[in-house]
Amino acid sequence: MDNVSNQQIVEQLYKFFEENNMQAALNLFDNDITWVRPGEPEIPFAGTFKGREGLAEMLAIQSATIKIKTFLPKKICVNDDTVVALGIDTVVVIHTGKTYTSEWVHAFTFKNSKIIHVQVYMDTKTIADAFMP
Repeated sequence: MDNVSNQQIVEQLYKFFEENNMQAALNLFDNDITWVRPGEPEIPFAGTFKGREGLAEMLAIQSATIKIKTFLPKKICVNDDTVVALGIDTVVVIHTGKTYTSEWVHAFTFKNSKIIHVQVYMDTKTIADAFMP
């Protein structure tokens, strides 16, 4: 699949996230997806999640622990099998009521028109602080 199509897949992914259509979002990922999100131990959805089941687990943890107020991809860059998205989100941590805003980078790797790897970069200190009482 060409670069434009990989970009369209990422754009569709964000649309599915916005619509809270997690099953459709999961279908964009390869069965062997690896999603890496570094973070402090206080962040319950930080870590490495493998397979669609692991990704579904991470999304369920997010859904139970945060409420996304805004999620805005601002720029998408494409190079061969890699798509990088830059954005910002504002989130409320449910159990503390604290709000954080963080810029982020999602680096997607594709294989056979499916997302096979995601590496997330964001301000983990700010996020961890929002989870602290």
